[in-house]
Amino acid sequence: MDRRTMLRCLGTAGVSLLGGCLGGGPADDTPTATTDRSVVVETVDFAVLGRIDGQQRDTATVSTDDSTVSVTGTIWGRNGCRTAALSGATYDQGSGELTVAVETADRTAETDVACTQAIAEIEYRAVVSLSHGLPDTVVVTHDHGDGPQEVTRTSGQ
Repeated sequence: MDRRTMLRCLGTAGVSLLGGCLGGGPADDTPTATTDRSVVVETVDFAVLGRIDGQQRDTATVSTDDSTVSVTGTIWGRNGCRTAALSGATYDQGSGELTVAVETADRTAETDVACTQAIAEIEYRAVVSLSHGLPDTVVVTHDHGDGPQEVTRTSGQ
């Protein structure tokens, strides 16, 4: 079979397979409260508040108001050349969960950086502005280069 014939056959088969997936379902389907939520992350402000030599501390506290989630925390870096950075703020519509992910990053690109060899405690604040309400759950993760680890989970905001 030549390539054009094969592609034509695959295209026809693909459209046939997708036919059942493209339908809207019965007209009397009503959305559930979870799927009807349209919470969207609008903006995220992230700031490093300070650095001190210290211990391997991972902490985070969450507070909310009408349309924002604020996370204040401490992440540790292996030395004074590390800083905190926001790696993401994502909202999962299905679970109603906002995840704020913070990681350590290299700060040697900053000018005139002198690095200590001690563990660094890095304080940070992340403020996430949301549209259409607040999430059901907020999860904060920290990543020191070995994969994200959950630090805080709050429900019932």
